[in-house]
Amino acid sequence: MRTFDEIRADAADKRPFSNGTEFELWADRPGGCWTCTRDEPRTETWCPILSVVITHGVWPTEWQRREHRTEHGSYEVVGDCTEYDERPDDDGDDDDGPGTDPGPPPVVEGQLTLGDLFGLAAA
Repeated sequence: MRTFDEIRADAADKRPFSNGTEFELWADRPGGCWTCTRDEPRTETWCPILSVVITHGVWPTEWQRREHRTEHGSYEVVGDCTEYDERPDDDGDDDDGPGTDPGPPPVVEGQLTLGDLFGLAAA
């Protein structure tokens, strides 16, 4: 995965979503940010792609574009993320039985922590 600075340098200066609700609907769908191993709130490991979007309001090249057509015309919307990596299901409601723990998500080269994002030194 590319670094924060590399992603920012190639991103289009265009907002990918018109508002936060539109983003939340996209991120919460299967294949969205909230089920990706690259963004893990429990370990405070944040996806550099999402970090660029949040801090700079740009459209990264990793978020594919697709055309949405309506009777009134068409416009671009965010498609899939080329770096999406599905997180194992850890909601406890699976067929493996009780007590199974998928373990921590993998650490991906280039991922940021909150300390990295805000320039804080690691403890």
